[in-house]
Amino acid sequence: MKLKQVYLTAAEPEGLAEFYEALGLTVRFADAGKWIQFVGDKSTFCVAGLSESVSRPAQNAVLVFEADDLEQAVARAKDNGAEIFGEIRHMGGHGRIAQFKDPQRNTIQLFQAAIERNRAE
Repeated sequence: MKLKQVYLTAAEPEGLAEFYEALGLTVRFADAGKWIQFVGDKSTFCVAGLSESVSRPAQNAVLVFEADDLEQAVARAKDNGAEIFGEIRHMGGHGRIAQFKDPQRNTIQLFQAAIERNRAE
């Protein structure tokens, strides 16, 4: 199974899109106030305005983004209004994660694989 699309609904999609652009995502398509689509290596991520018809907004969802440099990604998120939860956590030999809430209170995790961490050091 392949993840095709992830979306968030937002009262102010442009503001939320600016937050994710500041984290390093690339906008592929934008229709002001309605729909903003980001493109990544393997999936699509969208922010939809409240006027857009989406089947059912996700509840209790957690978005996970991979980061090459976790400390830098956390600092960038914090500088752009994210609420950081606790410290960076180690996941044994798998890597490390950090968790925060974006400006619309969506839960986000940043993940750095152990192999990427070794390259960064």
